[in-house]
Amino acid sequence: MDAGVRGVPAQSGPRAPRRGGQAAWGARLRSAEARHQAWGYLFLAPMFLLLVVFKFVPMLQALYLSLTNYDLLSPPHFVGLRNYATLLADPRFHQSVGVTVYYVFGTCVFIWVLSLAMALIFNAPLPGKNLLRTVYFLPAIVPVVVYAVIWLFMFHPYGLLNVALQTIGLRPVQWLSDTRAVMPGFILAALWRFVPYFMIIYLAGLQSIPHEYYEAAAIDGAAGGQAFRHVTLPLLRPTIVLVVVVSLILMSKVFTNVLIITGGGPDGATRVLSLFIYQTGFQFFKMGLASAASMFLLLGTMMFTLLQLRLFRDDARG
Repeated sequence: MDAGVRGVPAQSGPRAPRRGGQAAWGARLRSAEARHQAWGYLFLAPMFLLLVVFKFVPMLQALYLSLTNYDLLSPPHFVGLRNYATLLADPRFHQSVGVTVYYVFGTCVFIWVLSLAMALIFNAPLPGKNLLRTVYFLPAIVPVVVYAVIWLFMFHPYGLLNVALQTIGLRPVQWLSDTRAVMPGFILAALWRFVPYFMIIYLAGLQSIPHEYYEAAAIDGAAGGQAFRHVTLPLLRPTIVLVVVVSLILMSKVFTNVLIITGGGPDGATRVLSLFIYQTGFQFFKMGLASAASMFLLLGTMMFTLLQLRLFRDDARG
């Protein structure tokens, strides 16, 4: 009996999974995850290729050309930092930088405020709200050449702007020949085009805020301006950062409307840095000097963008 009992294999509980099976299952999971990642990189590869070919390679070429003397006819001749020194001593370059800064901040500050105000208005319950949004957004989708031609007629001495001024009893303004009025006119035209665009971005941010936050704020006694300050603005911070950064980049690259409407005049009052680069490279055939100016534009845009991101990040931590 004892021998028979000894001969019967002892019954055991549920078998524990083998380590080899666990390793194989983990390997299959890792392999599936690796395949998913590989497919993701494969789908992103065309965009990366476009960025490399049309962004990074031209940037490196522009950096190289900025160190050369190149007139589009003869081969580039290396001159080191001479182009940068020439630009720093050029009054036309200084004027273009000043005009660009004036235009960028004169436009962006109004864009940040007006587009948020319009988003708050269109986020409120209004009759025919969807139709009003569509009509208001139309200037943002007008082709840039059409937009420039429209404002070329608006700025005419007998254009709609001066007619409106005369209607309210003010004297007409020489928008295209007065150096003091031409840049405010361009800022007005930019607001007409870009406030609706950024209003839509703000509107998307406002509609993503859960209504429960406002209900909780109302229970705590916050309403109106207090709710906007303590609920809307903190939750809208990512959207504000996006609007600030994108608007600075877009305004710093203004070119087509300035070229069509004034060509940089009068007396260089609207010759922004992008137009200075174009004229230097393709009118005066100083491509090395134009490339050096484009490096200044790139560095300036990056500096302002990183500064804004740093300020918003520090404010969020505080």
